[in-house]
Amino acid sequence: MISKKIRLFGIAGTGVLALGIAEVLAFPAQATSQRVIDLEIGNDGVVHTDVGARGLSVGDEFVYSDKLFQNGKQVGEDGSSCQVTKLVGEKITTNCVLSVQLPDGQLTAQSLWTKGTDTVRMAVTGGTGAYRGATGELTCNDIQTPHETYRITLDR
Repeated sequence: MISKKIRLFGIAGTGVLALGIAEVLAFPAQATSQRVIDLEIGNDGVVHTDVGARGLSVGDEFVYSDKLFQNGKQVGEDGSSCQVTKLVGEKITTNCVLSVQLPDGQLTAQSLWTKGTDTVRMAVTGGTGAYRGATGELTCNDIQTPHETYRITLDR
């Protein structure tokens, strides 16, 4: 009789644990607060490195540098590189890594970008200083135009 009760409680406990795990997986944790940083971008330059087959091909790299502004005042700079990972006709897909330097520290971000689209959402992958352990999203708008901006939304 006691062993039946123990088995019954064991089965019930396993069911409750499974439901708890399913609940956690179904509903990801929400950030308790967010910090938003809006920046205007002043492109400093871009360099294209041609590797492999002559002309644009998989493996080629684009390196960018920018000045970062808020309310017309320079507050930082960035640097990024994008490697061509796929070419389909005129569609160029690149894997991009971006480092943003601001007065309180640095942020890093990464994503795939289809060259020619004017918006890309990058995952914030970390940071230093005030941004140590940062996560969130960096959205680039109007890429490679005089109106390019970043909106950095940090999950904390």
